[in-house]
Amino acid sequence: MLNTQGMLHFSLAVTDLERSRKFYEGVLNLKVVEQSPRMVFLQTGDDYLILAKGDEPLKYDSNKTTPVHHAFKVKPDEFQSSIDHLRQHGVEVFNIEDRNTGVFWGPQAYFLDPDGNKLEIYAGPGAKVG
Repeated sequence: MLNTQGMLHFSLAVTDLERSRKFYEGVLNLKVVEQSPRMVFLQTGDDYLILAKGDEPLKYDSNKTTPVHHAFKVKPDEFQSSIDHLRQHGVEVFNIEDRNTGVFWGPQAYFLDPDGNKLEIYAGPGAKVG
């Protein structure tokens, strides 16, 4: 039997490593751990993200409505200020909701990275929307 012990990292395809590094490091405040010619290794908390250079971004029917996305946790008392921060950096935030069904309850907001990858910030139960 295979017993996984958690997640080591996930990778996102990006077309411009430097542009994406600036977004994830400068706007989302992820820490750059290492960079190679084809990848940028980032850390947030105990989790890792790899930006991997591809020739084209991933294609979705609609970037905003695809269920494929990657979520980042924020502190409940920083949910609204996180949305404000994204907007101050020219990021369109959409589908802000306080979900009370499904697996992950609480405030969630979605946005796209420079390559159209759908991302989410999630604050958990008890956080305030708006």
